[in-house]
Order: sequence, then C-alpha cells, then structure tokens
Amino acid sequence: METIINGWLSIWLYVMVAIGAYLSWLIYKNRKNWTTLNILCTLAVVVLVLHVIEEWVLPGGLHYSYNIDHGSSILSCYPMNRLTDMITNFGGVLLGCIVLKFWGFRKPAGISIMLFSAFEVVIHIVIGINSMRTFGIYGQNIVYSPGLITSLFGFLPICIALAIYLLKKENRPKIKQWIMAIIAMFGFCFLLINLPEMVLGDEKSPYAFTDRGYYEQFSEKYEADNDMIY
Repeated sequence: METIINGWLSIWLYVMVAIGAYLSWLIYKNRKNWTTLNILCTLAVVVLVLHVIEEWVLPGGLHYSYNIDHGSSILSCYPMNRLTDMITNFGGVLLGCIVLKFWGFRKPAGISIMLFSAFEVVIHIVIGINSMRTFGIYGQNIVYSPGLITSLFGFLPICIALAIYLLKKENRPKIKQWIMAIIAMFGFCFLLINLPEMVLGDEKSPYAFTDRGYYEQFSEKYEADNDMIY
C-alpha cells in the first residue's frame, strides 16, 4: 500500500495541472452558455490548482510554517504531511469537478466557494504575519506565506465577484440556502482538512515533505536556535 501511495504522491500534482487546464478549456468553451455563477465557481477550482502549485512547488513550503504554527517540532510531517495535504487539495478539486459534472454550481455552492475564498485570503495573511514574526530575525522582510499570491490575486477577486453577483436583488439567496452553504462548507473543511490530519497526522509519517521551499533560506539557523527537527 505504501508503494501505491508514494507512486500517487509522485504524480498527483501533474494530474491536478491537467484538471486545471481542462477546466480552463471548459470555461472558454462554455463562456457564452454557462451562468456567471458557474463560470466563477469553476474558475475558483482552477485557482485552487494554481494555489496548490504555489504552496507545494513555486516556491512551496507551506507545510513548514503551518506545522510551526501548530506547535510541531518535527516540521516535515506533523501535523501536515504530503498525504494529508494531498487529500485536502485533491479532494477539494475533485469535489468541485463532481459538482460541476452532475449539478452545476448553484447558489449554495456559490456561497460556500465565496466564503472559502475569503477564508483562504485571511488564513494566508495570518500565516504570513506569523512567518514574519518567526523568521524576521533570520531575514524574512515581507509578509508572505506560500499560497498568499494566489489568494490575493485569485481567490480574493473571485470572492468579490461572487459577493457582487449573489447580493444583487434578483440573485439574492434565501436564508435556507445560506444555512445549507455554511453547513456544507464547514462540513467539507472538516472532512478534507481536520479529519485527515487527525487520522493520518503522525510524527513518524513516511510521507514527509522533502524540502522547505520558501523557508529554506531561513531554516538552518531557525532550527538550530529552536532545537527543531526537519
């Protein structure tokens, strides 16, 4: 099983990129037929793909600051490791694809994606501020966390556009739709983020990250000063 999982972990980002490219093509192909809501929500899934690339590869390293913020002293794999974060992100993209395929994005989904987009912006700003506090003495001189750029220039505009669309009188969701959307968003966040870390988070996980990404430039001195293990 471990061999299969490691094999998937070696290719899943490529699969994500392929999905993102396909969804981008669908948006272009259906730009005159889809509703504004369907276009914006599908675009949010594409942004999620780009967001994951920033967190994992360009420059990568979100796990490093995330695990520090969660009190870990083993920064490569606890509580976030490659397996838990793959489940979180691939699960989110897969969920978006399923909704698009079988139902299309409607108002409850639009509300959920709007709120999720806003939370992504806030979370990455907070992580960036915490990173600045942690690594400022080691050379970090800007408020940044891997994922912040795609949050500010991807999720934030989509959040604003969805808010404008959903707050128009003719599009305004009913209270029941708001309740459904909020419950669904928190429910899926628990299933895709908290639950994988609760079940699969392990200080001895075989699915450790192999590099520190953006934080590589600060890590040697920081880990030595704080008796940390990577």
